[in-house]
Formats: sequence, C-alpha cells, structure tokens
Amino acid sequence: MIGDTERIYRMIDEYAERYTSVQDFINCHLWLDRLTEKTSDLRSSEKLLEMSKQRLISLISNFYAVGPGAYRLYSILKQNSFEEIKDTIFVLLYGEGELEDRIIMARRPGIGISFISQTLCFYDPKQFSIKDRISKIGICEILRYGKIIPGDLLDDEKGAVPYDDMPYTEFHKLVTEVGKHFILKMLRTAGSEKEHLGKFINSRKYLMIDQFLRFCYYKSI
Repeated sequence: MIGDTERIYRMIDEYAERYTSVQDFINCHLWLDRLTEKTSDLRSSEKLLEMSKQRLISLISNFYAVGPGAYRLYSILKQNSFEEIKDTIFVLLYGEGELEDRIIMARRPGIGISFISQTLCFYDPKQFSIKDRISKIGICEILRYGKIIPGDLLDDEKGAVPYDDMPYTEFHKLVTEVGKHFILKMLRTAGSEKEHLGKFINSRKYLMIDQFLRFCYYKSI
C-alpha cells in the first residue's frame, strides 16, 4: 500500500486541470484508440506468425507514439532480423512459462524493457503496464521515494532507483497501486459523467495510467 496519498492526489488534480470537461478529457485521449487499432494483430497468434516484414515494422512503429522512438526503432531493426523480432514478440505473448521468464527470453540487442512492456500493453492495455525510463521517473516523482538518474532518454535500463532493478511484475504492482488512486480521484471529480468516464478509462486502463505517469515525468524535468 502507498501510505502518503496527498501528493498523488495533488498531482492528479494538476493533471485533470488541463481538461475543461470529461468529454474534453476523452477527446484528448482518443488517439490512443488509433494506436490500439493499428496494433490489433498482436492479439492473434496466427496473424503474428503470418505477418510480413512491412506490416511488422508498421505495427511496432506505433509503440513509439507513447515514447521516444524513431532512433530506437532504427536500432532494433539494425541489430535484429525480421524473424528474430517476430519470434521475440511471439515468445513474449504466446510462449510458455511465467511472464518474467518470457520477458528474459524476449530480450535481444536493442530490445529492452521498453519495447517488451509496450508490446504487452498494446496486446492488452487492461492487463499490462509500460515500464520505461519515463514511467520509472514518473513513479519516482509521484512517490518522492528513490533517486532520479540523469541520462539519455533512450536508455530504458536506467532512470530511477530502486525502480530500475525491480522485476517487471513488481513495478507493475506499483503502477497498479498508483493507478487505483488516479482512477478513483478522476471518477470522483466526474460528477454525473462518472460512469461514462469510468468505462472509457477502464477499457484503456494502463495506457491511461501511463499518460498520467508521463505528465509526472515532465513535471520533474
């Protein structure tokens, strides 16, 4: 449990102040739906296995709309073959074993926790969060626990301690806990549109929480 919620609620208020109404909030996040539509083939093992190189590149390019990306995508494509990237995604999403084991097996040159967790999140945004430099610093800024590590935005292995060394599943639990406060606070301020907002947020859960963490990151720089 997160003990001090006062700071979290204050930052949620600052985030919410940017929107004039519930509908304005929804309209400003509809672009996330376009990304999930463009990555929908992740949710079919058959389509993934049959995917062409051009389609795969087009699909994974959408990951970087929520983070720094053109150079990282170039680096991944330069260091890995088309089949290696496709096999990585398949093992991660459809392989056997525990999630942490599949994450380890999915790692390749240039393919770190950012690519892996974004793949998971776009596969199922109601179940998986994103862990990258931005979200780690966002958590650190919210909780005021730990230390932000200066460095390259493209270096997802570093960002903030102790979050860098947390297994994905442990970091995900922390994001979930912060996310509960975020969702509940947003719903409390929605008034008569609480149900409408709740349905919108819940169907895109961790993408919405990630947007809040990114807001918190930009507050820290």
